[in-house]
Amino acid sequence: MADVTLGEIVTFSNGRSRPAEGSAYRTYGANGVIGTAGDFNAGPHSTIVGRVGSYCGAVHYSAEPSWVTDNAIIAAPKEGVNPRYVYYLLTRLDLNRYRIGSGQPLLTHGILNRLTTGRLTRARQDAAASVLGALDDKIAVNDRIAACGDELIRARYASSGARGAIRIGALGDLVRAGVPAGRIGHGENYIALEHMPKRHMWLSTWSDASGVTSAKRRFASGDILFGKLRPYFHKVGLAFVDGVASTDILVVRPKDPAHRGWLLAALASDEVVAHASAIGDGTRMPRAKWPDIAAFQIPWPGTTRARAFNDFVTPLAARVQAATSETRALTALRDTLLPHLIP
Repeated sequence: MADVTLGEIVTFSNGRSRPAEGSAYRTYGANGVIGTAGDFNAGPHSTIVGRVGSYCGAVHYSAEPSWVTDNAIIAAPKEGVNPRYVYYLLTRLDLNRYRIGSGQPLLTHGILNRLTTGRLTRARQDAAASVLGALDDKIAVNDRIAACGDELIRARYASSGARGAIRIGALGDLVRAGVPAGRIGHGENYIALEHMPKRHMWLSTWSDASGVTSAKRRFASGDILFGKLRPYFHKVGLAFVDGVASTDILVVRPKDPAHRGWLLAALASDEVVAHASAIGDGTRMPRAKWPDIAAFQIPWPGTTRARAFNDFVTPLAARVQAATSETRALTALRDTLLPHLIP
């Protein structure tokens, strides 16, 4: 198979700062979607590559027109090249390893243009993009299921009309089961703050504990994890697996399983996160304390309505958990196929 340079099949251009105000288009930075804009500077089916900083070389795909900031590079296919193939090709090349600079890593057009890859026929490009794209499309559907479940629970909680009040500590206990590094199996599930998405109540990402070198906290499936370090990042979610968590995470277990749904919605609410942020100790690295969170008063609809709310949350959580398991399997399959379909 003859080689071809990226510059022969892809046109690279820098993004621009200051997108026009609006919400018609997504705005991409080096780390993915960061907001919206009223205009676009990247056409449909563009690949976005992180240009500078810690996300240098990260690759994203946008089927729709979008605005790309100057922290990223727009990669557009040249005539006759499958657009989605370009995305998978750049993902396959692991672009971060070609960065220059140490303090502020950087990728340039010159570096990208000179990289070489095997020349695939359009038919092979289409076949690879079709298989890999179908897997990613199903993963995207699962992501939307999770997002919709999150939004439904928040909306139901906000519109509950609960007139009573109750302390968070009356519904949940802090789990203090610490475990030294030497007693953590390498195959155990591990959740750190970087695994927890912002303002998203499902914890669908974790790693194995093989790299753990310090003491952690045990948690169980069904526990609620609350990021106490810089709580304004709003990292709160339901655990789908057993495992160990960073000590920068509070592990909260409902006193009554029938109140799990209400406790989850409350801890993940903007009001509780704002309170935790306001009372956190420290300036540069504030940390929330469980006694302060436990004492906070939240709306309470009464036991009967709280149980009914949990009956609403439980099947949604089960559906998201199933989607999470499927996504992990699909992701593993995609990553296994990628180097075979795009050698």
